[in-house]
Amino acid sequence: MVVWRLQGSKYPLINSEGAKLTGGRWNQAGTAVIYASEDSVLAAMEVIVNHGGIPEDYIGIKIEIPDDLAIGTLRIPSGWPDMVPEQVTAEQGTRWVNGGQEAVLRVPSATMSISGFNYIFNPAHPDFARISFSFEPVRFDPRLQRPV
Repeated sequence: MVVWRLQGSKYPLINSEGAKLTGGRWNQAGTAVIYASEDSVLAAMEVIVNHGGIPEDYIGIKIEIPDDLAIGTLRIPSGWPDMVPEQVTAEQGTRWVNGGQEAVLRVPSATMSISGFNYIFNPAHPDFARISFSFEPVRFDPRLQRPV
């Protein structure tokens, strides 16, 4: 399975530091994870909703998950995402990381009700080493880029 991540070109290929420092929808601050999306368009939507546009230095990262690697899921609370505080899903994701069951977790995207799934990676899991990451150049339409 191939999934995608967009990130600044100044960061390392495999980078969980931002999520660890600030936390996110599926992890509490202090918990290292890597976020990705099921396709490049959803990855772009996620960047736009979080940053107001795609920063100029962003590149694509192609992430290849071996077909035999187990992918975890969570019970999503009723009323999600509108009626469920982000703190609840951050606690769920952090419990998933600490449980150490799988290296990858599939979660729904909050960007649109029909937008698809995001994938959370646990870099501390032993199977994480089986996942491959590669830089991919991406041309973004200037209308998607963040205003300066």
